[in-house]
Amino acid sequence: MHDKKLVNHEANKLLILICKEIKGVSNSELDMMEIDKAVMTAIKYGIVEFVNELLKYNPDFIWREDKRGRSIFSQAIVLRDEKIFNLFYRLGTKKSILASRHDIFKNNFLHLAAKLSPPAHLEHISGHALQMQREL
Repeated sequence: MHDKKLVNHEANKLLILICKEIKGVSNSELDMMEIDKAVMTAIKYGIVEFVNELLKYNPDFIWREDKRGRSIFSQAIVLRDEKIFNLFYRLGTKKSILASRHDIFKNNFLHLAAKLSPPAHLEHISGHALQMQREL
């Protein structure tokens, strides 16, 4: 258990160093580094610490969009990751601007939230009533 905590602590220190380093990097350099892939992978696996540190050191990252025109929070909605989406609430006045933006399919946050969850997200929940409760 101690070794696992040590590895986690070292990984967090490395993450902070990386986030500090990319703070002044241009968008074209971020594209070349494929940082968006790392962020989307973190969202996919619910690694809220990664997204939290990234936004702490690079707050303008909230405006970056993937090829579908979706932000970090749009992806969190699509993948139903409430821990990452909860970071949205600390954005202050930027929340309403970000929430009203549309992806390339003209979907805003409400449209994305209204879509059904991916089947893989629901398959570990037994029973239709519990799946519906999870959706709500």
